[in-house]
Amino acid sequence: MTEEVNGVPCDKMFGAIAKVREDGDLAQFRFSAQNEWIEGTASRSSIYEWHGMGGDHTHVEEYSFNADHPTLGHGHGPTPQEFVLHALAACVTAGIATGAAARNITVHKISSRATADIDVRGVLGVDPDVRKGFSNVDVEFDIDADCDDAQKDALLAGGAKYSALFDMLANPTEVNITRAPSS
Repeated sequence: MTEEVNGVPCDKMFGAIAKVREDGDLAQFRFSAQNEWIEGTASRSSIYEWHGMGGDHTHVEEYSFNADHPTLGHGHGPTPQEFVLHALAACVTAGIATGAAARNITVHKISSRATADIDVRGVLGVDPDVRKGFSNVDVEFDIDADCDDAQKDALLAGGAKYSALFDMLANPTEVNITRAPSS
């Protein structure tokens, strides 16, 4: 297959899969984000450099994102929790699109709505027994593609099954928080 399907370069996708099958070291990726405090509860992250497929790379441009908290902040941006919802929806959407491309299914539209519930008494330290994170996350997808409902369900299941973000939210992930040495 030498064409793009749904904007997915299939040769590149299948070529990457073949290379990773041959050399597992190529599958080792590292992503990073640099963050700086703005004021109050606001901060700005920039994302530019990444490592994967055996080398260091940069995005086409540096991307910046502001985050803030609605009750304590000044409106500098969405909450970090909302970024998690965006990341989950974007990751599963990419999986649906690439899964459809791999099956040569034309997609016309993929849309979703991600919602999550959180009791902020835990975050605010009001009740130590209340979890600080989401109690649940729901994402509903609408897929318009040239296939039947069973195939759409299979695309959605595959999008979730191979989503790194879904895996990170559904399974424990080791997270280490440290302080940089004083300069």
